[in-house]
Amino acid sequence: MPTGMEEQAGQNTAISRRLVLSGFGASVALPWLESGKLLGVEAETNGPQRFGFLFFGDGIHPPEWWSKGNGSDMELGPAFTSLETVKQKVNFVHGLQHPANVVGGHAKGAAGILTGTQPRGGRDIQGSTSMDQILAKKHGTQTVLPSLVMACERPVSGFHESGYSMMYASHVSWSSPVSPVPTELYPALAFDSLFQSKGSKTQLSVLDHVLEQLNDVGRKVSYSDKSKIEEFTTSVREVEQRLAKMQQRDDEEIADTAKLRAERPPAGIPNQLDEHARLMCDIMALAFQMDRTRISTLLLTNNLSGQVYPFLGLNVDHHNYSHSWQNKEFASITRFWVEQYAYLVKKLDGMQEGDGTVLDHCCIMLANEQWTAHNAPKVPLVMTGSLAGTLRTGRTLDYEQAKERKMSSLHLSIMERMGVHLPEFGNTKVELPEI
Repeated sequence: MPTGMEEQAGQNTAISRRLVLSGFGASVALPWLESGKLLGVEAETNGPQRFGFLFFGDGIHPPEWWSKGNGSDMELGPAFTSLETVKQKVNFVHGLQHPANVVGGHAKGAAGILTGTQPRGGRDIQGSTSMDQILAKKHGTQTVLPSLVMACERPVSGFHESGYSMMYASHVSWSSPVSPVPTELYPALAFDSLFQSKGSKTQLSVLDHVLEQLNDVGRKVSYSDKSKIEEFTTSVREVEQRLAKMQQRDDEEIADTAKLRAERPPAGIPNQLDEHARLMCDIMALAFQMDRTRISTLLLTNNLSGQVYPFLGLNVDHHNYSHSWQNKEFASITRFWVEQYAYLVKKLDGMQEGDGTVLDHCCIMLANEQWTAHNAPKVPLVMTGSLAGTLRTGRTLDYEQAKERKMSSLHLSIMERMGVHLPEFGNTKVELPEI
């Protein structure tokens, strides 16, 4: 191994046991390799535990949101069709609750979903530290990024008519009771953060910076690892190319828009929500595969969301459709967000790590703060991955009639399995049974 690589690996021993390549302000941490010891890196046998959380607001379409049974015989409602091929790695969790004053209405559900506590109304911001950031404090010292917090919709300012700050409707991650974690809206900047690239955008290929080192590694590893490196570099290159094409298209549209004097989204953000969501999912997957972070959240929509879905044939915004939650239009929105989640978990399941896949070492949640618009009797929730064997999967878990059905109990259970031991969290002191 070249001296520079040895120095880089040595510098990062306390951060990650992955092989790290660097050059010209960019760094690339390779995925798990069986040949790690040959390269002077102590490879992790089973991979680290990771937590990912995806959120979309304003309720779901209940008639299609159901599952029955367990294992290969499990039946899935239309909302979950996209998860059929990975259902044995999924837990469909029904009937959990947050208190109505935590997630009820539109103004505060996002802030309450990972905290289990009611935010304070009025001008003084007061919530709680979210579970993802509690996990980030525990695991963040092992990675370059303590957490990766992204969004597909801009934060909203001002106050809701109920008296709550709209900050609560726009952030699921809170580093302290008074501080939401700023969300990264730009795919290019989120991508840059994974590689420590200099500048606001990736002007030169990250892979080109480390190509010589990458070739040197390829000559020393097994045939199987060569295939993994090729798959990994292809994934990185594809994201780079999509970002470059998006930027080129944006530049062209700026010129056209200037002629028409029409408004357009700022450069760097995809005009189509589906493209934006897929890019963010790709970036989260890369972050976990390279062990750049072990904690990530992605806010897909705010509460009172203004997201639009022309690619679904819909012509008004998300929040308006949520008030007709029983209609086919809102059903298509619910299916769309589950499909983005399915895209992410399938991508993670295709990444080998140790004796399994990256997904096997994750717990990836998808949740909404309430069942239907303005009504929060239960939290729509799906979670995928066994968290390095600490969670049984392939189950329908129905807590509708259970004595203990607090979602905060689930949060407490996940944190316990990830080495964070708390006497209480949110509105509970007990873990969720059967999880």
